[in-house]
Formats: sequence, structure tokens, C-alpha cells
Amino acid sequence: MLNFLDILAKLFLDSILFAVTYAAILNVKLSSITKRIPYVILCMLSTAGISMLDDSSFWQTIVAWIYAFIYLMLLYGLPPQKNLYTFAFTHIICSLIQLSMVLVTLPFTDMPFTRYSAYIADPINILIMFLIYRFAHLNKAYDTLVIKNSTSRYIILSVFMFLLLMTAYQRLSPTDFIRGLMTIVIVLIVILILYTGMYKNYMCLRESQKQLQSYEQYLPIIEDLINQVRMRQHDYNNELQAISMLPISYTDYDALTAALTRELNASYADNVIKNSHLLKINMKLIAGFLFSKMNLAQERNIDLDIDVKNSTLTSKAAEFELLDVMSILVDNAFDATGDSGRIRVIIDSDGETTTIETFNAGPHLTAEMRKDFFAKGYSTKPLKDGAYSRGIGLYKLKQLTSKYHGDILLDNQIIDGQNCIHFAVRI
Repeated sequence: MLNFLDILAKLFLDSILFAVTYAAILNVKLSSITKRIPYVILCMLSTAGISMLDDSSFWQTIVAWIYAFIYLMLLYGLPPQKNLYTFAFTHIICSLIQLSMVLVTLPFTDMPFTRYSAYIADPINILIMFLIYRFAHLNKAYDTLVIKNSTSRYIILSVFMFLLLMTAYQRLSPTDFIRGLMTIVIVLIVILILYTGMYKNYMCLRESQKQLQSYEQYLPIIEDLINQVRMRQHDYNNELQAISMLPISYTDYDALTAALTRELNASYADNVIKNSHLLKINMKLIAGFLFSKMNLAQERNIDLDIDVKNSTLTSKAAEFELLDVMSILVDNAFDATGDSGRIRVIIDSDGETTTIETFNAGPHLTAEMRKDFFAKGYSTKPLKDGAYSRGIGLYKLKQLTSKYHGDILLDNQIIDGQNCIHFAVRI
């Protein structure tokens, strides 16, 4: 009976530690899982009973691992594959905390891995994890390293398997394990160093791929503009010849003025000529994007006014990231503007940062609305079934701007008697 209670107590402490770690990783409230606790208690009792079948520490550890995997899957309602990734990430974090405790207590005990010493260490570990849950952002690390990065995900699984083997070895031969503890710590440090190098290379490759995708998307558009401008140059001679003949065709001043005005207005209305100033922008991805939006505005009969005050754009952000910022702002303005509406875009650069401003008609924004605009999942555009499909763009805009310590301004301005939503981003 005493052994059963001993095993049950250890399972209980480990369950709390893993449950809090899962809550931090998945960014959920602990109160949201209380309904599943009765099922977990039954699982815990049955696991403690199974562990009684053999006194081997190794066997009891294997049973505890299986229990922990099933227990957490039931508690959080995760599919097996996602639960495996989350369990591996959780096991690594908890192992690092426990290993830190071992290194602290090692000078004071010869056997820091006994079950009874765990009764002292585990509550401290749980307290540490509660602090991490409250103040840290494990969910962001989990999202970056596990969800979005297949390379680091497989490395984490490898480290997880290494930790399982290390724990199994400790259970089979605790004395030899303590002697080789420093070797194991060195191996872990080497793995982390190698992982750091691989992760940096992966992030560089990822940014290069994003930039390449942006070039593949927008360079053909700017090349199309260049070709149109070149083709348009062949028509200049005919237009200049026509203008030179106007004094012969119209002998009086008023008729000549009217004819000359018609010719100039026709040339100014030419979409190619209006857009040719975009070729002066030093960032061709930006030029291609703006040209595509001017073509879209022409199709929707939207009055799109793009004012490029400085064609030499500079920013700490990469070109494709600056393009992301601009596309979020301009796309939002298009979404909020109906056909035959008006949008104004101002682009300027001071030699260190680039400022992008957009103006489009919209409702008066309260302080609460301005705050909600940048919340993840917030949107003012519901789908037909009442669900929201947007709410990511401005949240991403805020993250990109914060990454480079930029500024975002959102306010209302009255233009020609109409209330407009004004965005200004400096990055």
C-alpha cells in the first residue's frame, strides 16, 4: 500500500508539472481543462496500479511515460501527432528544469535521483513552471520551433529521444549515470550549439526563399511596365508631330489652345505615362506591387493617388518585409473602399527609415476600436456565414513594425468633407 501511494504521489506531481507546461505552450487557461480532470484521475489510479506489478524502476518509468502521453492527450484533447510534438517539447523543457535542480542539489547529496528527493525537487519545479506560465511566452517559442519549422521540429524529436534513452539508462544504472553526468551535459550543450547554427542557417534560407518568391511575383509586373513604356516611346514621335502641326490646323488662338489641351490631357490620361514614375523607385518589388494596384484601381474605377516623395527608399527591414507592410496597408484600403471610391498613398524616406501612409474613407474610430485593430483575429469584415476570415494582416503589421522598432499611427482625418481612416507606418 505504501508503495502504491508513493507511486501515486510521484505521478500526481509530474502530472501537475506537465499540465502547467502544456498550458504555457498551448497558451490556454488551466481553468479550461477542469472538466477532463475526473478522467485523468482514473487514468492516474490505473497507472499506479499497473506500476505495482513490478518493482523495477525502469519498468515503472516506461509505464509513467505511456501514462503521461495518454493523460496529456486526454486533458487537452489533442490529436496523437500534435500531442507527440507537444509532449517532446514539454519533456525537454521539464528535463532542463529538473537537470538544473540536480546540478544545484548535487553538492549536497550523493543520490539526487531517488524518488524521495523528487518530493522536494518537484514542487520547486512546479513553482518555476508556474512562473514561466505566468510571465514567459513559451507559446511563441513552440509556434516558431515546432509548428512553423520542420527542421527544428525533427531536431527537438531527436533531443527528446536522447533524453528518453538517458533517463532509461539512469533507471537501469543510477551509479554509473551520476559518474557520467558531466559527459551527458556536455553532449547536450554540443547538440544545442549545433542546433543553433543549423537554425540560423535555416532562418537565412527562409528569408532568401521569401525574397525569391516576392521577386518571382512582382518582377514580371515591373518588366511589363518597362515594356509598355518602351512601346509607348515609339508613339511619341507621332504625337510630337501631331502637336507640331496644330498651329497649321488651328489658326486662331482659342482653337489652338483647346486642341493643345486635348492632346495634353489625352497623354496625361494614358495609364502607362501616369505609372512610369514608379520605375524611379530603387526597390523594384515595391514598384511592381504599386503598378499592380494601379491596374486594379483602373479595373474597379477607384481613384488611386500614389505620391512617391522620395524614390530612394531605405529601411532596416528587408525589401520583402517592407513590401509586406505596404501590401497590408494598401490591401486593407482596397478592401474598405468600394468601386468608384478614392485611396491616397504617400511614400517617403528620410535616408534611414521609410514612411508609408494610406487614406481611405471609413467610419470614425474610437480609442477602443484603434486598440482592437491590431489584435490577432480582429476583423470588421464578416463572411456570409458570420465567421471572420481576416484579422491577421494588421497583427502581422504590428509584429513587423515592432521587430525593427518602428512606429504605427492610426487616426481619423477629414478630407474634402469626408471622414478618412489614416494609417502611417514608419519602419
